[in-house]
Amino acid sequence: MSYLNNIINFYDCPYVVYALNKPKGYISTMDDEFSRKNIPDLITDKIKENVFHVGRLDKDTSGLILLTNNGAFANFLTHPSSKIEKTYIAKIKGSITSDEIKKIENGIKLEDEFVTSPSKITVIKTEKDISTIKIMIYEGHKREIREIFKVLNHHIFYLKRVAIGNLNLSTVPKPGNIKKLSKSEIKSISKKALVFFK
Repeated sequence: MSYLNNIINFYDCPYVVYALNKPKGYISTMDDEFSRKNIPDLITDKIKENVFHVGRLDKDTSGLILLTNNGAFANFLTHPSSKIEKTYIAKIKGSITSDEIKKIENGIKLEDEFVTSPSKITVIKTEKDISTIKIMIYEGHKREIREIFKVLNHHIFYLKRVAIGNLNLSTVPKPGNIKKLSKSEIKSISKKALVFFK
């Protein structure tokens, strides 16, 4: 694991977890050969530890992403068997039907033949041919939410991750905000999380 070409030794510093409100327009990498805006542009001089991102948010998705130097915790958080829900708010073109909701709730086959696990979905409001939706997933298939709605012929033009477990975006309310998490905040992600910080 590397951060700006420096090798991480997890025993050189205590384990930490930071929450970051990633703005739209930044990619979830620690280095980029094309010099695109990425996570180090947001955290340099603000985080002293050598951290890496846990999972990814694509360039056009904003919201909550975690940074840590604890590989075991990161693996736990991202593995589907942990079933840690990630909550998103999406705005899509058109009205979503009850049949489409059932397909998402039961799991749906994507264009790459991947079948999603059952998801939780709530329509917050629909107005002027725009639906605002809350969707909760626990696996991390690439661009999963965008691909779900692509199969259903709905274009997503806004997507924000607002929670991981019970840790929500109010922890870092503004784009670019960073916060070092306390033990209680780490526990809010999952009750099992603290076992990785003893």
